[in-house]
Amino acid sequence: MDKKLMRELESLNVGAHTHILGYDTQAGKVGLVAVSEISGNIPWFGRKWAKANSSPVGSPVGDFDLGQVLAKQLGLGGYLVTNDHQRQKLSPTSHNFLENGAAADLTGAAGHYQWGWNVPMYLQVYEDSTYLYETISLGGPRKGFWNYYIPVGSRSCAGYAAMDRTNTKLVSYVNEGTQYRGGNNDSSLDAAYNSQLCKPVTNLDISAFRTAARKNGTLWFANERVMQYVTAALKRIIFGNRNIQAAFNGTLDANGLRQGGTGMGIDSPASWDGHFAYYPYIRLDVGIDSGDLTGLLSTEITEAGVQRTIGNIPSFYGLKNDYKYLTCMSENMLLQDNADKSQSLFVADIIDGSNMNLNSVAGLRQVAKGPVASSAGWQYPKNWVLKDLAFFPGEELGGSESTYFCDGYYNPASTSGLRGALLLGDASGADSAGSLYLAGNTAVSYAFAYRGAFLCEWAEAFTTQPFWAVEA
Repeated sequence: MDKKLMRELESLNVGAHTHILGYDTQAGKVGLVAVSEISGNIPWFGRKWAKANSSPVGSPVGDFDLGQVLAKQLGLGGYLVTNDHQRQKLSPTSHNFLENGAAADLTGAAGHYQWGWNVPMYLQVYEDSTYLYETISLGGPRKGFWNYYIPVGSRSCAGYAAMDRTNTKLVSYVNEGTQYRGGNNDSSLDAAYNSQLCKPVTNLDISAFRTAARKNGTLWFANERVMQYVTAALKRIIFGNRNIQAAFNGTLDANGLRQGGTGMGIDSPASWDGHFAYYPYIRLDVGIDSGDLTGLLSTEITEAGVQRTIGNIPSFYGLKNDYKYLTCMSENMLLQDNADKSQSLFVADIIDGSNMNLNSVAGLRQVAKGPVASSAGWQYPKNWVLKDLAFFPGEELGGSESTYFCDGYYNPASTSGLRGALLLGDASGADSAGSLYLAGNTAVSYAFAYRGAFLCEWAEAFTTQPFWAVEA
């Protein structure tokens, strides 16, 4: 080919629609051959962030065609999931119906009302001298990279779970019955504006939530860390933004990819502390008729006789209200306070339904050590350690609510002791909340009115250690 012409040709991003001309000697004809069929490459897509740039907005890498349809290929959206992990996809336009058009029973008779994906995926997290990369491949691991295997899984589609009070079982049902009363099970409020009927359960410690989740069967969890890790990674990769609290933008970018975020999070009542005593104030059925919406929702509540609109409720392919409403303590992240007023994160390697010890770091893996604190308070590190399917702030400070990873980390500046890892942020918070929000200032046994749980399940047990995929 003429060298001048080669210089003028634009480089192509290899995707599902990239082909070359080939000649079939037996058929005697010329035709198109997909590049992926020749290279044997697994399709992958992701984002990269320049390490020297504080902007939370990244650049797309990999197969742009896959990036445009990644959510569809994964099957992101609402499901009915039975205790034995059988799942039925809900309609993308309304979760009142199954995908086949039949009516969906979300009250518990047909399974849990969950959000998730229906095919396994592989995550790759790596960096070079210039960029940090987060990518996803489907159909197999990326050759020549460290890969995390992520099985099919799901979490509470309403954002948070309810409690079957009769059987002390954590459930993702949308049920008006008193058996599933939320909050702290205060029956005296049933006819009041701050009724806890059809509201999330709160005010229990993580051990109680974890025990209640296990009653559904094998591989059911409460506030499981990998589920939160994967949810956050999907958001960063699909939106190309590490700040999930960025304003919602329904317009695709020049590459046909999503941009922006899903907003600051839910509005607070006029007096959450006084009128609701910090207990849940919106129902679990909000947004059901919006299906697998990505965008913002609103609902009406009554507060001491006054009708109010609660807006800015985030929805990510139907996953509603999963940050900046109720905080959730992880059942398998343990923080140790260090003598220099930093904290270290400890986790277990296997997700198999066993209970991680939350009273000792013995036998656990140390993933990361965070920044030192001169006094208790919020910190904004420049980087987060994304390792072993766990997340923890790196040691270097200098970030903010609008730069780098944007989410806040609370360091108690204690010199000894163990703490739980509190996730998601609460409705009275602001810029500190988001996918990687983490507060390490309370004991594992602590319970409070706005501390709840999301129910999680995995279709199979797996390790949180990556494996190297050998190049052919």
